[in-house]
Amino acid sequence: MFPLMTKISLFIGHRGTLVDYDENTLEAFGIAIKSGANCIELDVRRTKDNKLIAFHDKKLARITNDNGILKNLTYNDVKNLKTKIRNQKIPLLEESIDYITDKTQMIIHLKDKGIEKEVLGLIIKKGVLKNCIIGGRDLNKLIRYKKTFKPIKICFNMTKGRGLNLKEFIEKGSRKKLKNIPDMINLRSDLISNQFIKVCHINGIKSLAWDFMGYKHPLQVINRLIDSHIDGILFDDYHNLKIIRGN
Repeated sequence: MFPLMTKISLFIGHRGTLVDYDENTLEAFGIAIKSGANCIELDVRRTKDNKLIAFHDKKLARITNDNGILKNLTYNDVKNLKTKIRNQKIPLLEESIDYITDKTQMIIHLKDKGIEKEVLGLIIKKGVLKNCIIGGRDLNKLIRYKKTFKPIKICFNMTKGRGLNLKEFIEKGSRKKLKNIPDMINLRSDLISNQFIKVCHINGIKSLAWDFMGYKHPLQVINRLIDSHIDGILFDDYHNLKIIRGN
């Protein structure tokens, strides 16, 4: 039995979904929202001619039928690509924001270096600062964005992050001695302990869990985290999102 009502506040579609649909496409975002997501996490990279697109990998082969490297392609090249599962196009970041913003909030994960000014500039131009959370692996940079672009929120991806590791976070956070405090911390599910969640809450940080694809019974893992008072789950599979939300 799985709960129809849960204690988490953030039901996040991880790249929309990683199952049945092509990740980081408008179609994937749509099915996640339809399944109960109240936030969409998406990745952003840029093309050779500096167009911002929703895409996770540096290489094209896993998602598309092309074997190239994204940074070597112009946007005109990218427009001609199709995704593997459902023959979808790779959307611009602007298209993704336009599609998501009137439906729910979003976490925009900066995958390429040096794109933050363009991304934040677009968010400001669209007037959606309050609806966007900027995610990344460099805590110090994220803190600078938060100070400069109020009232934007930031999500630190600690698993492979720079500026604060898990051990330091537990030690300093337990004593409320953290120098920089993000709004959210996203940590791989197998690294999350009750202590991590407790330290997040002591410091007013929302705790998020990602990566459930490798588990034989991911719903059991998700429910254990919910029972431990995790604040949000990044759902890889929209079916699990529907089950947890009782849709």
